[in-house]
Amino acid sequence: MSAEIRSNCVKLTLLLLFQLTAPALLLADGLTDVRATLQKLQSDQPLRARVEIKTRRQGGESDKQKQSQVTSMVIVENGPQGLTLSWSPDQIKQSRKAAWAERANPDAPKSDLATLKALAGGEALNLLDAADPLRRGLEKAVLQEDKRDNYLGKSVRLLVIKVDLGLDEEERKALKSSEAILKLWLDGDGVPVAMERDIQARFSKFLIGFRVHEHETREFQRAGGGLVVTRASKDSSGSGLGHSDESHSTTSVTLLTD
Repeated sequence: MSAEIRSNCVKLTLLLLFQLTAPALLLADGLTDVRATLQKLQSDQPLRARVEIKTRRQGGESDKQKQSQVTSMVIVENGPQGLTLSWSPDQIKQSRKAAWAERANPDAPKSDLATLKALAGGEALNLLDAADPLRRGLEKAVLQEDKRDNYLGKSVRLLVIKVDLGLDEEERKALKSSEAILKLWLDGDGVPVAMERDIQARFSKFLIGFRVHEHETREFQRAGGGLVVTRASKDSSGSGLGHSDESHSTTSVTLLTD
């Protein structure tokens, strides 16, 4: 074989190798890019917001379903001084009234209002500092698609990602099947503007099977050098042993300047 032929064969082999590996390299870069961007969206600048949460629940035995619907509002502040959640005096009075109503009728649907627990501290922090939990959710993730898309009339970059459920050992043993997909829309700077996460899982333990489905959406904006959730929705459902639970919640975050 002549030197020229050998040279052409080598070039052809390298070209084919590049064509085969280039898509994988591009996909890996997409995930690396967004992780790096989220890492930069960290700030200790003070933020103050009004968070309104509407929750609707239904659950129980198939013939004894209970329903409840609650609207809650919390003022959240985060900054160098730490994290603060505050409720108005009127909300505190309402919570006392709701707690007494639960005491009088234990079979009535439970109310978040009774214990002022509609928004936990960790959840509040994730609303005003959204980059960190989003980056954690990308640990052990696998990028499936990286393409152009349209979101609210604007051209954006869409990443379709298979995410890890983060189950402990006992949960992994009980898991029979699962699918967890995250869609992440990025603006021209690579900053997330919205996400959609869908998780379906089936478990079985001691010959008892149950299913879980969770669908969540979030919209983001940059504020104070970081990333803030402006709106979120979450639908959850689970069933097993003749028992089922469903919940739907929407969360609105309004940044306050006064």
